[in-house]
Amino acid sequence: MIILFEEYHYEISQLEPILSERYYLPLADGFRCKINYVGYYFDASRQAQPVMILPKVFLDDSGKVFGNFDPTDFLDLATNEKTRNALKAENKLGFLYEMNTWLFLSIKKFKERNTQSSISKTSDLAQVVSNIGQQSISELEIMRSLIRFNQEHQQLFTFIKKTNSSQNHKTDWAKTISRKTAYFKNGSPHYLDTLNKQKTVHYDEELIVLFMSVLQSFNQKYFLKIPINSLYKTLSVAEFKNFINNGTRILKRIKYKYFNDKLLKLWHLLYVFCERNEKIKAQKSFKEVLLVRDFNIVFEDMIDSLLAEENLPKGLKEQDDGKILDHIYEYQDLLTNQDTIYHIADSKYYGANAKLSKYDREKQYTYAQNVIQYNINWLNSGENTKQIRYRDALTEGYNITPNFFISAFVNDNLDFRSDGLDFKENFKRNKHFINRLFDRDTLILQAYNINFLFVVAAYIQSSATQKDLFKKNTRTVFRNKLIAYLNKNFELKKIISGDIEQFVEQNFRKLQGKIYRPSGWENELLLAVEKGTDAFGDLQNCKIESYDLNI
Repeated sequence: MIILFEEYHYEISQLEPILSERYYLPLADGFRCKINYVGYYFDASRQAQPVMILPKVFLDDSGKVFGNFDPTDFLDLATNEKTRNALKAENKLGFLYEMNTWLFLSIKKFKERNTQSSISKTSDLAQVVSNIGQQSISELEIMRSLIRFNQEHQQLFTFIKKTNSSQNHKTDWAKTISRKTAYFKNGSPHYLDTLNKQKTVHYDEELIVLFMSVLQSFNQKYFLKIPINSLYKTLSVAEFKNFINNGTRILKRIKYKYFNDKLLKLWHLLYVFCERNEKIKAQKSFKEVLLVRDFNIVFEDMIDSLLAEENLPKGLKEQDDGKILDHIYEYQDLLTNQDTIYHIADSKYYGANAKLSKYDREKQYTYAQNVIQYNINWLNSGENTKQIRYRDALTEGYNITPNFFISAFVNDNLDFRSDGLDFKENFKRNKHFINRLFDRDTLILQAYNINFLFVVAAYIQSSATQKDLFKKNTRTVFRNKLIAYLNKNFELKKIISGDIEQFVEQNFRKLQGKIYRPSGWENELLLAVEKGTDAFGDLQNCKIESYDLNI
């Protein structure tokens, strides 16, 4: 397999024999180029190996892969023994196959999701280049299915071998008596040599031998470590070559020789594998393409499927000024356990350790302002029948809108089981007035990193339970981090007064933007000021208590 990397600067001469010029962009120097696509490419007229273009998140700041590999080291792993051995030593060679398969399936799923889902945009679908239809199956998918079958049916293979072997050792007394001479001892016949019952051909074993031989070819071609059942002897080099050239004919010959449903499934998998190989040999122009330009649209969809909600009001995501919000969901607000509010996020698909620009930050603040205005319009129209609460009528204070970025990283140990969700940074607050937390223009923005491998693996899996657990845990982390930020930077007090409306009237000028009344609070207000400032000393006709936001 040939592995390339998005946005790495290759020499044009390195890519010309591998990839159609349509998929790389020449640079100003005239001899280098970069690839703006991610995905799978196979062109039988160029080379016999599939090409995978991996996302730029695998490249570090110095343009290296996995810390010490140059991207050009992966141009042809079949001939680059030095790189193969180095990858083996670091237990990363097998991972490449897994990653390539996941990536292929994720792009295919993106294509399927966006032709059926309301979140799709025509411009996004135009970014996907594919000639692989719904019923088509690539070599990577065939490999994945065959490897999974091997993992799930080891006991079946062992059972078949033991059953067939036990039949070979049973004595066929009818044949023995008719064909062998007995000697008599104490009046009883004894035979020095007996004949066993023996099937002429075990067709189930023949199929399994073909299967094990195909798996062995994957190990050799892709440098994998697929376990081969030691009870079966694989085909010789010449025999396997004959099978590859005549696979569909050989399989048709034995198709109806056995009736086990699992083995019939294996037969079909092998037939698809052989049919594809024969098609490639017959069609020199055979080509398979599943590529996506600007992989950020796929990463956005991955995060959206794991974190956000569907079927929300259209104006929340597709905003009136033309901006389209990446992710939004309704969740518990930061102040109490009674109200909810929309949490909003933006996916940022950057290279490793890339910095968010001022433009990104300002655009995200605008997203939040649009969401606030949408909900205020909803409130003013009297249509808000839910517990979504953005503004308190008495204090004219605004609830806090959770807002954050999510960007991807690849961890050193290539672990795909852990989400690796990690707080990255707090940005400077957006504000019009100093020391007004509950002002509509005071906006807080945070950033997080998430394990790219976890996101890809979770995206292609169909486990609703795993996704729901991730969604629950992640939403909790985001909320708790924001609460910890508020507790650290603001001093919060509960104001209690017998006549709360009169208290607000008397102190409104002084406390505007600093007070807010959550729903369900009758004679109480929440007061917040930045630590180190004093707004409590001359408040009269009230009781003041400490208040900590609950994580």
